[in-house]
Amino acid sequence: MKNMNNRFSDYPEVSFIEDTSFSDLQARLIEDYEKKYKELTGKNISLSLADPYRLILYSCAVAIYQGYQYEDRAGKMGLLKYSTGEFLDNLAAFKKVKRNEASPARTMIRFTLSAAVERKVVIPKGTRVKGPELYFETSDIGEIMPGQLYADIPAKCQITGIKGNGYLPGEIRTLTDLLPYTLKVSNLTQTSGGADRESDEELAERIYLAPISYSTAGPERAYEYWVKTFSPSVGECRITSEAPGEVDIYVTMADGTIPDDGFLKELEEYLENSNVRPLTDHVVVKKPRPIEYNIDFVYYIRNEDSDKEETIKYAVQTACDNYIAWQKKVGRDINPSKLIYLVMEAGVKMVEVQTPVFTETPDSAMAFPGKIALNYGGRKDD
Repeated sequence: MKNMNNRFSDYPEVSFIEDTSFSDLQARLIEDYEKKYKELTGKNISLSLADPYRLILYSCAVAIYQGYQYEDRAGKMGLLKYSTGEFLDNLAAFKKVKRNEASPARTMIRFTLSAAVERKVVIPKGTRVKGPELYFETSDIGEIMPGQLYADIPAKCQITGIKGNGYLPGEIRTLTDLLPYTLKVSNLTQTSGGADRESDEELAERIYLAPISYSTAGPERAYEYWVKTFSPSVGECRITSEAPGEVDIYVTMADGTIPDDGFLKELEEYLENSNVRPLTDHVVVKKPRPIEYNIDFVYYIRNEDSDKEETIKYAVQTACDNYIAWQKKVGRDINPSKLIYLVMEAGVKMVEVQTPVFTETPDSAMAFPGKIALNYGGRKDD
């Protein structure tokens, strides 16, 4: 998907003040003063740098140019290419688009009894459990049936945003709200789905895509718009059709992780709305199949760059991280050429990549890194 800056680069820059600079305004004020003086007196005048009238005109230019900036900004806030903040929110209203608010991270919590009992055990909605730092609360009422030992209940973080993401299975295990039974709690899935409030760039993209959603004819971009409207925690989606009449949507989270089954089910139910999909489309939301690749390469720096050795090592690590982020896209082939390019940009002399090797990735899959080995080979003559 194109970054919005790249998308708007095809459109011309505009200026509501004709690109007037502060120095242009100063020069114009002085020129107008000298011209008007001659018109009124018939005498030529040239204001020196220390002339009091020149200094007065300079101070006036400051206030006038500030007004110019307000004027230019006011005009640009009505254009999607430049609009930000509340101006962008109001611009979105023309397309019936509203900014997505922050959402909490979610997981599945297992409540386990110390021993089976002969009656139903009810776990109230809102029961709190604690992870290493944050609290989660159950989203539904849970029931452990007679003779059973446990129940799995969905839970959400008590604060919104990405901070609740990333707790591994078993890390949320402290029951905060005491219940009349001895219970052990533990999260079964890694917490995910937490997202911050939709950014200006993300909202601008949805406004740009909104006209495609006016018809339920089923174009790829229309489904992309509705998927992103569902939740700000959606990272990217890949729309394909693997069978006639079927729309397959592969989704990842904003943090690059694969969503859990609960999130996929909610998204699929949302897309079943007849105002979103054509009546004959069968929409299936799926997890991309993970394909693992390893990173193993040796890099060398130039002898003349010996004083920058540690800086280049850090830059190589950053380049590797950027490659992993770039590679984490549904359907993107595993391409070592991109890795070589980024590492060379970090300032190395040469790089010898053992893995990964070029691998075609189907539309239903996404590449994830496995073992990573960045080997420094030393310095060489250029």
